[in-house]
Amino acid sequence: MLGKWHVGAHTRAFFPGARGFDYWLGYMEGEVHPFDYTTGWLAPEVNRSGRNLYENGLQVAESCTNNHYLPHMLTEKFEQIVHNNGAEHSKPFFVYFASPLPKANSEANGTYRVNRQFVMPQYLSRPSVRAMDNEHFGRKQQMGQIQALDEQVKRIKEALECKGVLNKTIIIFMSDNGAAPMVLPTIHVNHGSNWPLRMFRGSPFEGGVRNLAFIWSKLLKKKGIVTDQLFHVADWLPTLYEAAGGNVSDLPNLTGISQWTSLKEGTKKGDRTELVALINPVRNVFGFVYQEPGSGTLYKIVGGPGSSHITGWYKTEGTNATLKMVNPTSVSVNCGHPEGIERTVCQPWLADCLFDLTNDPCELNNIAAAKPEMVNLMKNKVVSYNATAYPSVRQPYDPTSNPELFQNWWTPWQDPEPVRKASSCLPFQSSFSL
Repeated sequence: MLGKWHVGAHTRAFFPGARGFDYWLGYMEGEVHPFDYTTGWLAPEVNRSGRNLYENGLQVAESCTNNHYLPHMLTEKFEQIVHNNGAEHSKPFFVYFASPLPKANSEANGTYRVNRQFVMPQYLSRPSVRAMDNEHFGRKQQMGQIQALDEQVKRIKEALECKGVLNKTIIIFMSDNGAAPMVLPTIHVNHGSNWPLRMFRGSPFEGGVRNLAFIWSKLLKKKGIVTDQLFHVADWLPTLYEAAGGNVSDLPNLTGISQWTSLKEGTKKGDRTELVALINPVRNVFGFVYQEPGSGTLYKIVGGPGSSHITGWYKTEGTNATLKMVNPTSVSVNCGHPEGIERTVCQPWLADCLFDLTNDPCELNNIAAAKPEMVNLMKNKVVSYNATAYPSVRQPYDPTSNPELFQNWWTPWQDPEPVRKASSCLPFQSSFSL
């Protein structure tokens, strides 16, 4: 596992090494400074920052890294892992590469958190970036980070090719959520764009939960297939397990569905007909997608009294009515109606909203009043899913996690052994075999 973890760190039982990974290098929180590997945190009247880079549970000391650009460091480690993976090219491996790009990292500056997008100069000098004007420089930095991400993908592919294993490898590229544009009234914002989809990261609307992804492999029988079948992140486990030759029935209590046959054959039809986009009992917000039998129409319900009162669409920075961002591709979204203009009002904090995603992917037309039976059907399904959900274990900021108590490191502070240091830099510099 390389890169961002962000699914638990208060004890070592939540670290990647305790969750099935043989090796890991990365950071525990949602973001990190790409040069000094610090994470800033701001709780009420509390301003904290600490170093946050670990290798196999050991703190990676400053002297071992010399402020090396983190995306490059992670890519180099991937290249090392592939290079050292056996001489016979026959040992299977799985790498979860959670790139920190593109991302604005939040820094505690003494009063509040500020969001900065760091990028190496060579990416800002690339023609596609240099061609952008400086009026929206943050957007230009965003493009520079995307260039750096492209470089990571290129080097990943080349490492597999040089090792001679590319033709029997499955490569998946995906995002974890929608962009967080500058209009977002919270932290973690950057200069990304979800236009013409509605809303942004953290929202149950399409701008928050619908993401592009691609899968590449010589094992796929059809190439260039574009599908909009329902696919949940939980589906990757059984899908890849089956692709590797496993029997999915050996995996108990799964919520995911294997979609390997659909992807391999290019049928564009998967087995998933329902998808929980969000059920948040803390905020009292939900989003749920349902495929109607027979017609195949995708319906989506969004609601909950805790829903944000911000529910609009936000144009990409630097664009307007006359200067549009037009670069159509085979996966471009066609709203079916004028973009960003609501046809029927949706106020989910007052009443549940229903959308026909098949014909209205930009969620412009709330059809809840016209289809009360569908609203009731989907609302009951949400209640059923919520009844079997694990309760949230999210906790407020714990002052005992203060990095100042651990020599300015974020640590698994509730663990019996919160601090583990490497005796030298050798673990980081040495080769590694899976």
